[in-house]
Amino acid sequence: MMHNISAIFLITLVLVLATVAGATELHEGISEYRWGESASRYAGLSKLGEKGEVGYYTKPGETYTIGDVSIENVIYGFYQDQLFGVYLNIESIEVYDKLLTHMKSLYGLPAAKTRMDNFLVYKWKHKDITIKLKADEPIRKMKLAFYYRPLSSKLNAQQWEELDTSSFRFVPIQRDKKPEKFILFEF
Repeated sequence: MMHNISAIFLITLVLVLATVAGATELHEGISEYRWGESASRYAGLSKLGEKGEVGYYTKPGETYTIGDVSIENVIYGFYQDQLFGVYLNIESIEVYDKLLTHMKSLYGLPAAKTRMDNFLVYKWKHKDITIKLKADEPIRKMKLAFYYRPLSSKLNAQQWEELDTSSFRFVPIQRDKKPEKFILFEF
């Protein structure tokens, strides 16, 4: 009887430590990729393209395993040559559901759930990391994204600064009041 209790305690301790170790690893980076490191530090990365100061890379043949799911289509985002984001493209709704269940088991209920038209985003925050599980239902594109906030927030601020001011419009809200200035996004 005492042997069974000790075995159960040991198994529980190992599972708890494994979960904590995985969460700690995420705070430092994804797999061998560390947040803030240069793309040149990682052999075998192929550049997919760039947009402004962001370069997107992949490593052919590389897979990332999360929970019991392996994903082959991994993209790394480097802002000013510093790793700030990792994107896992999801191929099926079954994988999406498994990842949603896995993320809930690790991080609890999402901090936010947003639905706009046919676009759904679940968002979690863990230390300096924002995790987003996204689905664009009409075009059946899904992805799990990890963002390192110290860098992604700088990128977001820069994007706002560089925003084309021609997208600003004046719209009167009430008669005899100064119109409020706001941004209209066009997709």
